Amino acid sequence: MIEAGIVRNALGYIRLHAPPIRSALFLDSDELKEFISKPSLKYILRLLTGLSCGHEPTQSLVSAHCIPIIHRLEQVSSDEHVGSLAENLMEALRENSEVALKIEEVRKLTRTEKKRLAMAMREKQLAGLGMSTNERGQVTAKSSILQQMEELAEESGLVCVICREGYRFQPTKVLGIYTYTKRCNAEDFENKQRKTQGYSTVTHFNVVHVDCHMSAVRLARGRDEWESAALQNANTRCNGLLPLWGPQVTESAFASCLARHNTYLQECTGHRDIGYPSTMHDLKLLLLRFANEKSFSEDSGGGGPQSNLHLIPYILHMAVYVINTTRSFGKEDEALNVVSQAPSTVWFENSYEVEGPLYKTVLSLVIHSPTKWKQTRIGFLKQLIALAHSRHLHPKGSNRISDVEVKDYGVYKAVLIFYALVNGIYSHVFKKISCASETDWPTTLADYIRNNDQQLLEGGDKLLKHYQDELVPCQSFAEFCDVTGLLAEIPNPDDFFAAVLRSLTAS
Repeated sequence: MIEAGIVRNALGYIRLHAPPIRSALFLDSDELKEFISKPSLKYILRLLTGLSCGHEPTQSLVSAHCIPIIHRLEQVSSDEHVGSLAENLMEALRENSEVALKIEEVRKLTRTEKKRLAMAMREKQLAGLGMSTNERGQVTAKSSILQQMEELAEESGLVCVICREGYRFQPTKVLGIYTYTKRCNAEDFENKQRKTQGYSTVTHFNVVHVDCHMSAVRLARGRDEWESAALQNANTRCNGLLPLWGPQVTESAFASCLARHNTYLQECTGHRDIGYPSTMHDLKLLLLRFANEKSFSEDSGGGGPQSNLHLIPYILHMAVYVINTTRSFGKEDEALNVVSQAPSTVWFENSYEVEGPLYKTVLSLVIHSPTKWKQTRIGFLKQLIALAHSRHLHPKGSNRISDVEVKDYGVYKAVLIFYALVNGIYSHVFKKISCASETDWPTTLADYIRNNDQQLLEGGDKLLKHYQDELVPCQSFAEFCDVTGLLAEIPNPDDFFAAVLRSLTAS
């Protein structure tokens, strides 16, 4: 084959048509593409591979002229499999030890060039970040860059589910909580044929910028607003966006979003009077879900105890904002003082009022400071025990109580958990609030909720643990007093309980 000139002709073809080699690296070019696409090339590579196997003269002849060209071809990826054919030829040539050294030298040169270029690219990227490598290859950074990186701390607290930013990076944007609200009775035990209407709200506690929500709705042109929102709300139904008044959010921006939320509530419930009383009834119904261990996701399809405990401070903020702007504190404070000291003669009758002991206990959260709550909480507890006993014996009401004997703990458990949750909001969620005077409580509470989203989340988790680990497992009133810290005020729980029920005979 050598004597016939076949090998020389094949090598001559390669040298004639191969583009000039200007670098050790494979560089794509039009010349190279034209060379690879020539029909004869793959047959020549196969021919040379076959002739080189075990034949030193052919191996030496090929290596004398074409090693760099064949090495360049083995880096090619093409439909004609030229790269694989060139690699096979190189392996056949490597049978010759002298040729193997040439091949290794060419391949080493390519690896070195690739490493050099990679290091140059690395240095360029590090320089863009204000960094460099020292003589030992260690990455070092300039102090000014480190300071800038420290400023890029992770968001803590509430973060938008769409843009993943919160008050740190978007301090003036209004965040809101996706909620689901439905129309219901404000008080199922109200002693009237036509009961007062209210509404009940639950959540999956997904937070979103109001602007991000509106942008997402505009982009989803074919969908209803709340169908689009459900995608951001973990596929949970929603029909409201409760706004949060952040530390640097203007009051006008918050008030505008609150008005929009009130419109949402009117649309989905038909309830026209959206004031703080309806908001407090809403919170009362939410706490009763906890007290009765009911599902939070029955209607919405998502959200559990933790999500809804985290909602509580923001429902309270919605109510306290209206109380502050309408200057209703004095009126409600006076009414609460009367109710907390109400004589036992009215307990039975009040148990069926729409704004009875359950409502007034919840209202304490936005009117009474923790100090005032400790002074009045036993009065509320007595009335709640009387309410549970009365409703158990007379679900539809009556003129007088028929029995004052203590019943099984299960009869009273729900209202006791309800009371303990209110007490727990003071002791866990609002524990760090200090108030200068009683009249400052609504303002102080609103400011705390505005500026302490992370602390509210942590306090909510503590209250959830208290609820799940201590309140729900309780089996007696004495145990309940122990876990709620009431033993100092109620040293003999059983006697206290019996005395409360006996006082109902005066009703």
